[in-house]
This record gives sequence, structure tokens and C-alpha cells, in this order.
Amino acid sequence: MTTFELPPRAPGERGSPSRFEVEIRPDRSGVIVVPHGELDLATVGTLEAEIDELVATGFTTIVLDLRALSFIDSTGLRLIIKQSRRPDGSVRLIDGSEPVARIFDLTGVRATLPFLEPYEVRLIG
Repeated sequence: MTTFELPPRAPGERGSPSRFEVEIRPDRSGVIVVPHGELDLATVGTLEAEIDELVATGFTTIVLDLRALSFIDSTGLRLIIKQSRRPDGSVRLIDGSEPVARIFDLTGVRATLPFLEPYEVRLIG
């Protein structure tokens, strides 16, 4: 698991610093990538590097599990769209919590992304 420590927030800044971690779970049919924390400008590079490394080592089927994310901004959304369109691999998505899922609805991109169906998610675990 890759861990990225965020710098302390400035006085008066909302929220508290959090850790961003990327959990990798190899599976018979591919690999499950589970980012934990906030996917934003400060952390998007970490997730992108992990996925790129997995593809470079031969994984062509990747499931990006968004359930452990607490927040996603436009840079995180951009990364997810980019990864789902990779020509050298298949990246499918497991929807996240309501605040995370909402960005896909507000931006109107949900129908263009390869989200797994609920029964498929149960098969993965």
C-alpha cells in the first residue's frame, strides 16, 4: 500500500489533514485498486502512478474501487475519465459514497464511464 501524507492545513482552513493511501489487491482476473482518503490535486499523481505501474507490469484488467474515498475534485474526476479510456488496459469502476458518486452525476459523465453493476461488485467482494 502506498501512503501519501498531506501537509498540515493552514490556520483557519477547513477540515483536517488526512492520509491518502492506495491499496492494491491482486485478483485472479486482474487487480483491484482501492484509494483511501481524498482524491484531489495533491493526491491524484499517486493514484495515477500506481495504475500506470500496474499496467506496465502486465495487468490489463483493473477495477478502481471508489468506496474508500471521502472526497473527489475535478482533477480526480479527470484522472478517472482518462484511466477508463486507456488503450492498453481495461479500467472499470465501483461507485463510491454519496459525496463521491455525486460528482459523476453533477458533471453528467456517469453514463460514459464503465461502472460495475451491483451484482458484479458482490462477486469481487
